[in-house]
Amino acid sequence: MIEVVVKGRGGQGAKTAVEVLARAANHEDKFFLAYPEFGPERSGTPINAYFKLNDTLVRSRSPIKSPDIILVLDTSLDKFASGIKKKGMIIVNSVDEKKYHFVDAEKIAKEIVGRSLPNIIMLGALVKITKILKKESVEKAIKDSFKGKIADMNLKCFDEGFKNAK
Repeated sequence: MIEVVVKGRGGQGAKTAVEVLARAANHEDKFFLAYPEFGPERSGTPINAYFKLNDTLVRSRSPIKSPDIILVLDTSLDKFASGIKKKGMIIVNSVDEKKYHFVDAEKIAKEIVGRSLPNIIMLGALVKITKILKKESVEKAIKDSFKGKIADMNLKCFDEGFKNAK
């Protein structure tokens, strides 16, 4: 099983990111579970969203304690690497190349969306780096999730994240 934690702040699209991954997994006939973890917090408060992908039925709905992959939407979140598995991977919204895969999703989002909304850009990086889902499946899931100009904008965001991931 592949376990992904998306860490962000309310309003950055962590919940939407795992929903898009779930739709992409569905297009590939894979078993998955996608759910957010947050309470009555407001926009801007830290949240986690979880995505579990497997070849067999996913039964556990518990929070992921040792993820294979952490997708960080907001680098100001402290301790984002705690609990990751020994050979785990971190994909960070940052220009810091020291020890993580990175993509400057903040800059790309501001250019395309006009504000900080890194979620779909970070999914592009996730798919390029991990290959846990096919690029085409995620693109189809984006088209299922959004309509018209919003879908086009998100497809462009996804493609830029895919192209710019390092």
